Amino acid sequence: MSVTPGRNDVRAVARRALLQLLEPLSEFVIDTGLSTNELNSILRHAAVRSMAARQLEVSDRVNISGIAATTGIPRSEISRILKNSDKKNEKLNDRRQQSTNRILAAWHEQPKFTDANGQPADLKLYGRGVSFESLVKAYGRGIPTRAVLDELVRTHAVDVLPSQKIRAKTSLSVHRGISHQMIKAFGDRAAELLSTMLTNMRDPGSARFVGSVSGFTLKANALPLFKKELSTKGAEFLAEIQESLAHEPVERSRRSNPVSVTVYYHEAVRRRASRKPPSSKRRNFRRN
Repeated sequence: MSVTPGRNDVRAVARRALLQLLEPLSEFVIDTGLSTNELNSILRHAAVRSMAARQLEVSDRVNISGIAATTGIPRSEISRILKNSDKKNEKLNDRRQQSTNRILAAWHEQPKFTDANGQPADLKLYGRGVSFESLVKAYGRGIPTRAVLDELVRTHAVDVLPSQKIRAKTSLSVHRGISHQMIKAFGDRAAELLSTMLTNMRDPGSARFVGSVSGFTLKANALPLFKKELSTKGAEFLAEIQESLAHEPVERSRRSNPVSVTVYYHEAVRRRASRKPPSSKRRNFRRN
């Protein structure tokens, strides 16, 4: 049975678009200490909740079998997701964590690897008994000790002491500088932009407005001045919009919808071929 080429084209383009979208999203996942297994679980939760919301727009009940037919998720899992949808603080499944964070958690919680005060003990890298190597073997799921150490050093989660002992600095391996406020802003703004663009794609006739301009005429040394000018004009524009919205009646009617306007500047970063800096020679460690 032949398949219409047009449908294949749409799915192929959608895959490429999704890959573009997921590349920066995967960086967010890793930088915030999550794992791809957690991303997969969250995606399944989001798909179920989204399909359930669609059904409730035209019906007074959720059809679990219909969600299963559309998403490919088993009905038992769908029922569990819908049942637990109101639980905001769901306990993290240990099997879905990043290996580095699972190791750090054990280091902070297991008495075998803590000191008399309950703090993570300084561990010798290799050797018999309690060591960083034994910690990784117990909780690293087969990942080599040196690979785990290099990753924890890269994220500044541990220090390597001159005595060749490893000291824990934090209980989570996350990108430095990321805060709760920044993560929330990322989620809010990205969701607003994607929702708007998705509405435009589904129904171009009643599309919401998203505009964009781009160019290659600016030289690198002119970018600071351009950013400053854009920041000033953007702030003035948003202030005018805020003033217009403030003139609306305070009381909210049942038909009123929340409105937001966002201005953002995007500068494509060219990724250069990786070159090892002169001081990046890997330190060798010896087993006792």
